[in-house]
Amino acid sequence: MLKEERQQLILEKLGTDKKVTLVELGQLLNVSYDSVRRDVIELEDRGLLKKVHGGAIANSYLSMKASRGLGIANNEFNIITKKAQKLIENHSIVLMDGGTTNFYIAEQLPKSLEITVVTNNPHLATALAEHPKIEVILLGGSFYKRYQITLGSKTMQDLEHINADLYFMGINSIHPQKGLAIRQYEESLLKQKMMSVAKKTVSCVIEEKMNRVENYKVCDVDDLDYLVTSLNPNEKILQPFKGKSVEIL
Repeated sequence: MLKEERQQLILEKLGTDKKVTLVELGQLLNVSYDSVRRDVIELEDRGLLKKVHGGAIANSYLSMKASRGLGIANNEFNIITKKAQKLIENHSIVLMDGGTTNFYIAEQLPKSLEITVVTNNPHLATALAEHPKIEVILLGGSFYKRYQITLGSKTMQDLEHINADLYFMGINSIHPQKGLAIRQYEESLLKQKMMSVAKKTVSCVIEEKMNRVENYKVCDVDDLDYLVTSLNPNEKILQPFKGKSVEIL
């Protein structure tokens, strides 16, 4: 089966089910896990779906329901969310960009929390609609359909008026020597700008993204203040990050 045929079947499956696991796709297409994972990443880069840990969801289905359906909400994301929430103080200004992990954290924020969330992620802004004490500032700019975020000069200009206490940076990979990186160049520049307007930067990383390298570097690990994972800080996979200035939670 040609790659184009596989990818068309993946999109058709998502069109029906709205969510699918990589294992399920591998069985459906009779290809390896790595092959179907590469297909899903390519389709995400083209803006046709959203990759999540262990699977994929349709862009229109970016919700907690989808995450639970893929079996990740009760494990890795829950642990990360609980750790991340300890960093957020009442009456602070919190900057959050795109990504499934940030979306999950935002949606699970306590309803009693009084903060201002600044974001370039319309889905994340909508997720906070039912949090009565959280003010939301949505950054302007061109809507980048591929990643469901705003980008461009207007987004950069809006950030000039922001002095955030904490920035939650979504990334596609983290490596102890190569740093944090993503798949889109312009977005990497935006993340650097976001770091510059925040007092502290935190990245919440699922295990799948550890010790990987994507195309466009955002910063070194030492530039982070906090690295949040679902793992115990003493786990072997985190040892290469020890000795850096980042605090591992």
